[in-house]
Amino acid sequence: MPRPTDPTLMPDSPKPALVCLAQPAWDGDYVKSTVRLIEALAAHYRVLYVDYAHTLADAARAALGRGAAPLGRMLGREDRLRRIDGPHGPIHVLTPPPVLPTRWMDEGPAFRAALAVNARIVGHAVRAAMRELSMTDPVVVTAFAPQLGLPLVGQLGERARIYYGYDEIAAAPWVGKHGARLEAEYLAHADAVVVTSEGLRKSRGAQHGAVHLVPNGVDFDLFYPAANRQPEGARPCVGFIGSLDERVDYALLGALVERRADLDFLFVGRATAPEAEALAAHANVTLAGPHPPDALPGFLGQMDVGIIPFQVTRFTRSIYPMKLNEYLAAGRPVVTTPFAPLGDAEAHVYTASDVPVFSQALDLALRDRGLAARSRRVAFARQNTWAARADAFAAVVEQTPAAPHRRAA
Repeated sequence: MPRPTDPTLMPDSPKPALVCLAQPAWDGDYVKSTVRLIEALAAHYRVLYVDYAHTLADAARAALGRGAAPLGRMLGREDRLRRIDGPHGPIHVLTPPPVLPTRWMDEGPAFRAALAVNARIVGHAVRAAMRELSMTDPVVVTAFAPQLGLPLVGQLGERARIYYGYDEIAAAPWVGKHGARLEAEYLAHADAVVVTSEGLRKSRGAQHGAVHLVPNGVDFDLFYPAANRQPEGARPCVGFIGSLDERVDYALLGALVERRADLDFLFVGRATAPEAEALAAHANVTLAGPHPPDALPGFLGQMDVGIIPFQVTRFTRSIYPMKLNEYLAAGRPVVTTPFAPLGDAEAHVYTASDVPVFSQALDLALRDRGLAARSRRVAFARQNTWAARADAFAAVVEQTPAAPHRRAA
């Protein structure tokens, strides 16, 4: 690590400290709600973001050239602690040393012992980084990572513990085996819970007495310029920005692209589900693949309508998708399946549950592209910036009673 005298690590202001124990990796080829929220929270706090804890198996794959884990930082060959100068202030991102893989294990003493070992590994690195940064009495935000937050309860001198949930953890395939049980245990130690959707607010409200709804936000300044761009294609274009993964209703999409041969369909994002490639067989479909965030407004400028064709499942009922406000910030009408309650945004979308109704909704949306309608959509999205979400999150922290240096019971 750099020495404590390194000016990039010295305190930037008297702002209080926030340590985020994160499931999402800071880097990647798609936009992550946790990263965007933490970037905005840097306006309120001095932030230490504890990056996704890669396992020894991840390290081995990276060493063999079969994985993308940041091996140099994990092993300390490069500085584990780096400073990111975000739009709202600096964030310090810590790459922990590799931990034991536990996802394959069953509940029991060996599993709990492995969690404790991982907590010692990560906790040692976090405390060292906090000393480097002169951070004390932090607010600890556990972002969808109860496997770290739970064994680290009381180990970071935290003045408050916040759990941040953005998906239904029991239905998330990458953490579902242990996630719900560990999350429930962590909630017993949390001072407050922040969730991103109405579905999560209701379900977590049965587990905790202080659950607050802070939906996903939007990088308004990035997406708004697309509101002044009109598609130049000869045919209307229906677009989707995001991963073509297990959330998407491929039966609906396949039937829709066949039914509406008069429309072009543009998909921008990773294609991780096997059904996604079948869409490319249609002459009116383009799979553009993943692109960095600053390229997305250009793709939105080619679209006449934005769609969210999610299946209705236990997992999707917990979602408030970032793409919703991205479409609206670009002034685009939105057609969506009824996968989850969307709160005030429902007044700005068309909802359809089957192929014929979805097709009709597309026609309505295509006729709803006038200046007045576009202005209403933009005005709604303007209220939902990540800065506004960070203000709401910080307000939750401020009203949460502090309990300095608590220890687990």
